[in-house]
Amino acid sequence: MKSKPALMLRLLTACFLFGSPALADEASPYPGCTKIFNGKDFEGWVADASTWSIVDGAMRGVAGTSRLAYTKKDYGSFRLIFTSRMAPVNHDHLGVLFWGDRPTDPAKPKIDNAGWLQFMPPFGGMWDYHPPQHKDLPHEKLVKAPESSDQWHVTEMLCNLEKGTLRAAVDGVEIVRYTHPVPAERKDPEKRIIPGPIGMFRHGGGASEYKEIYVEADPKEDKPITVK
Repeated sequence: MKSKPALMLRLLTACFLFGSPALADEASPYPGCTKIFNGKDFEGWVADASTWSIVDGAMRGVAGTSRLAYTKKDYGSFRLIFTSRMAPVNHDHLGVLFWGDRPTDPAKPKIDNAGWLQFMPPFGGMWDYHPPQHKDLPHEKLVKAPESSDQWHVTEMLCNLEKGTLRAAVDGVEIVRYTHPVPAERKDPEKRIIPGPIGMFRHGGGASEYKEIYVEADPKEDKPITVK
């Protein structure tokens, strides 16, 4: 059996020869997922400084003019795992937006009538931002979800663009399922779902915090991996 120093040398040699992804995979707690927020800066994200800052390894959205920090990459089918809370809540809620139009103004990203769907952790609400008027989005609630937004919770969202489905879990329990009524629609602005950025929402007067954000694009498994 090789000694620990020898095994470490082999790992470092592999990383040198084949690149850093081997080391990144070793560090990820979720198989197949890549960390997309490093907790130090907004590399890979669009986040207007009027609203978004980094506090203790979390992106924090409060006040300012921007309601959304969003990825520079677009995602269709994806698995998103993240940790979030509100501090303070101030009668507000968290949210993740997906399948909507890419904003053109980071300081005032368009949300209303831009086709976004929203999932709200930890309690499992959903909202629809398709035109002509945004509205509550009917969905299936599987179990009673946590309501303590001021505490850290781990959320997993598994989104399949081709099927138009979302499965969401909080703290290892699947709480919500949703199926879009016309999953193949890509053009009609009132119905379509399209690949787009993933957006972390700042809503109202509370302060939203998100950290430990991981993504798997085009997931290999069509089931949540955090469910116990």
